[in-house]
Amino acid sequence: MSDVRMQEIAAEQLVVDRVYRLLDTKREQAGALAGEGHRRAAAGPLTGLVERDAMVHRAAAQLAALSAAEEGLVFGRLDFDDGERYHIGRLGVRDGLDPLLIDWRAPAAEAFYRATPGAPLGVTRRRVIICRGPRVLDLDDDVLDPDAAGDLHVLGEGALLAALRRSRGPHMRDIVTTIQHEQDAAIRAPARGVTVITGGPGTGKTQVALHRAAYLLYTDRARFTGGRILVVGPSSVFTDYIARVLPALGEDSVHLRALGDLVDGTTATRRDPPDVARFKGAESIVAVLTDLMWQTPPDAPKQLRMVYSGQVLTLDEPDLTAARRRVRTRCERTGVPVNAARRPAAAVLLAALRARAVTAFDAEEVAERREFLTFLDGWWPVLTPDAVLSWRFGPDRSIDDVPLLDELAVLLGRPPAAPKAPAPEWQLRELNPGTRLVETFVLACGLRDGWELYAPGLPTPIALAGPGIDNDAIAAAQRWAEAVILREGHRVTGWTDGYDPHGEDGYVPVLADPLPVSEPDDDPIEEDPYLHVILDEAQDLSPMECRMLARRAQYASMTVVGDLGQATHPLAAASWPELVARLGKHEVRTLDLPTGYRVPQTIADYAARALAPGLEPTRSYRPGGTLDVRRVTDLAEAIRATLAGIAADVTVAVIAADAQAPHLPGPVVPVSLVKGLEYDHVIVAEPAAIVAAEPRGRNRLYVALTRAVSALTVLHTEPLPAALHDPAQARPFGDAAGTS
Repeated sequence: MSDVRMQEIAAEQLVVDRVYRLLDTKREQAGALAGEGHRRAAAGPLTGLVERDAMVHRAAAQLAALSAAEEGLVFGRLDFDDGERYHIGRLGVRDGLDPLLIDWRAPAAEAFYRATPGAPLGVTRRRVIICRGPRVLDLDDDVLDPDAAGDLHVLGEGALLAALRRSRGPHMRDIVTTIQHEQDAAIRAPARGVTVITGGPGTGKTQVALHRAAYLLYTDRARFTGGRILVVGPSSVFTDYIARVLPALGEDSVHLRALGDLVDGTTATRRDPPDVARFKGAESIVAVLTDLMWQTPPDAPKQLRMVYSGQVLTLDEPDLTAARRRVRTRCERTGVPVNAARRPAAAVLLAALRARAVTAFDAEEVAERREFLTFLDGWWPVLTPDAVLSWRFGPDRSIDDVPLLDELAVLLGRPPAAPKAPAPEWQLRELNPGTRLVETFVLACGLRDGWELYAPGLPTPIALAGPGIDNDAIAAAQRWAEAVILREGHRVTGWTDGYDPHGEDGYVPVLADPLPVSEPDDDPIEEDPYLHVILDEAQDLSPMECRMLARRAQYASMTVVGDLGQATHPLAAASWPELVARLGKHEVRTLDLPTGYRVPQTIADYAARALAPGLEPTRSYRPGGTLDVRRVTDLAEAIRATLAGIAADVTVAVIAADAQAPHLPGPVVPVSLVKGLEYDHVIVAEPAAIVAAEPRGRNRLYVALTRAVSALTVLHTEPLPAALHDPAQARPFGDAAGTS
């Protein structure tokens, strides 16, 4: 290592050491904050528990942010033409009032990502600082304004290329040190409306989407913190792969979900065959689901038989089917959902029984009979989305079923909440010290004010007996209270013991007609709505999936990320405006990422042969790449031999058609689950089977061929698909070893 490089590294090490010393101080302060919270709770009144929880939560958040940012905390430096110098890092650190480290999301750090030789933005030198923990390993410089560089030392070969040559790990890394100009523009786009970010394989779309979530939290934390941002990926394999990016950026309050996990209580990981996916994904299935939920449940009783006034009243299966149709007609006319239709169902059944009766029929009496109520429980039960969907599609759930469950939850509605049993008076007195509202009239004797009468829902008496009735004259006080209550429109038939609003002994009247009971709130408290929703691999969303997502994004701005060239769902939108319209949004800005940074040129050119006509291939930034295309006689044996020649520290995947994947050796990933993933070395097995498996099989093959970031091996026993096999139909793909 040259003396100049060592001197520059030593100078940067001094800055990094200073940052880490301040970081240790912040960590000690956070620990002290947690300790202070516990001390206040132990030494003070009950309110100290609230203070403790707030202080401990704040301290835990600070410690988590410091721990997440510690690896590679300092990664950049900007030297400006006016002599200013900024260091850039994963979070902001101040030494008193002086900014020692600028958070990468801050406006002052924008030039680190946006400055170019053509538009240097006042930057003379941009430096990437490569660290392992607190130790500076190397430096890499870009000179953006040579005329102003003066005696600045310039080191390195290009930070981006160095980062791209790193092998892939089992999880996606953040790209905070190597964000490029067009990526930064997408990350920092305004939050309002819909931002569509398009780009081919390896352009960093997913990283941009995740860094955008971190940026939005930084710029408007008060609005977006607390789980108000939702990130949705195509599969659980994909969400597991990207799960560490946001925590590495110091953000852990974002909700990360796969499409198969969006409905609580459901986890789906497989896709249906294309013909089934087409049926389930079309909006026309809403009518199918509506008809399905109004059907008679499979295990419902098929006959209602009652004895009334010496006569047998019977409703057989045809009668019950007709009754169910009448209930549906009545409910659809009045907007009553299935799960709230028990009363209309009972009314229709009673009307049908009355039509059978030849003598006077008391509907209220019949409605209270145990045999009628038992029949009603079985004939009109509370339905769950999963149970209804099982009537048509069985109990196993696919990703394509999840939007149907979500739709059924809306269609079925919630049953009316059962009235809550009143809490015992002793419990109310112990758990609610001080004045409370009573639910009926109460007569009580205040030692100083004499007899007083309270009314429901009022904290103060509505009448005072005055000195005319002695405090010990209970019967006289009750007669006085009965007269007051009668003027309020209620007749008293007796008295029982009770408690007044202060928890003191009192007398509660027994009324001839009970007081009206306030209706319970049928709607449970909803969670706070999402305010920004990020959709990755959005090109594959079906109309029904869009309906499900639109509900979650009803009050949210959106970031929609994808590549139409990788669209494989049979109902995928033909354009981004069509997809955005499906999501119920209108205000749209589109940003394109034209450059691929992960897929090498050789592999990108070969994969472009499978790209659908009319779509332009991504321009690759990386030269080279290894390509090996071979026809073999034994596919499994060829895969084993290829795997044996791959180094142990290289990430590798065998990608095959879903039906073929279970029968092949090695780390096999079904082609339907590989979207969005990357590996150092990819083995694509039998491309023709991938293409033949579905209507958009050519797009699926394009996805498989673009998962490799270093080496691609294509093994086949059957002839290659025409686009790959016949050079006359294909784009050139450069030098490739072993092609056939």
